[in-house]
Amino acid sequence: MWKHVLIGILGLVSAQSRADDALTATEARWIDAGRPVVSYAKRQKLPLDIVVQPDERPGEAPLAMAFVDGRCTLALTMRGNPHAEAALNGVDPALLPVLIEAMTAHEIGHCWRYVGGAWHTLPAGFVDAATEAPDDDRELVVKRRDMRQARREEGFADLVGLAWTWAQYPQHYARVQAWFEQVRDDRPGEHHDTRAWIRLVRDPQAFSAGATPFEQVRGLWRQGLLDED
Repeated sequence: MWKHVLIGILGLVSAQSRADDALTATEARWIDAGRPVVSYAKRQKLPLDIVVQPDERPGEAPLAMAFVDGRCTLALTMRGNPHAEAALNGVDPALLPVLIEAMTAHEIGHCWRYVGGAWHTLPAGFVDAATEAPDDDRELVVKRRDMRQARREEGFADLVGLAWTWAQYPQHYARVQAWFEQVRDDRPGEHHDTRAWIRLVRDPQAFSAGATPFEQVRGLWRQGLLDED
């Protein structure tokens, strides 16, 4: 069960006073790095809560978005979780905060899609190209569909994370984009295989003009849908 440690209108509240409620160094680093994105999400009126999992859950993603009662919940699962450190192994320490900020923006991209009622939907005029053979196992068909839906959401969120980086840290953009591309290259055919989208923004000039990163990536997301395997 999630334990609410951090919830705020414009930022993050300190941890509970008891010793076992104190944030770990890893949690504090990720939260501090993601603070600008969380503040931005609040200004955009996104219904966002933030929680820190107090128990060890080594198989879960260190940073993830969940949806609870119509609200977005940004969950940090880092205690006893080797993925929390492994995710950024080998990265220049000076780049770490920028990458964590981009990853947080990725999760906020999920929240924006969900709140807007667009979660797992395609734009007008698009249909899922997946086909069913007569002898296909129904369970396999559903699995394929779910995989494609998840991959599209990950593609949109990756674009949001990169658009955020371009707007906030243009001097670091090339390195962050290359990191995203390297990580996604390791997941061919999986729900995090977002190469159809992130290769479109090797040149950041590809981002459209827009008041928000969500608007800036809409056209690119549609373009990636056309190239999706």
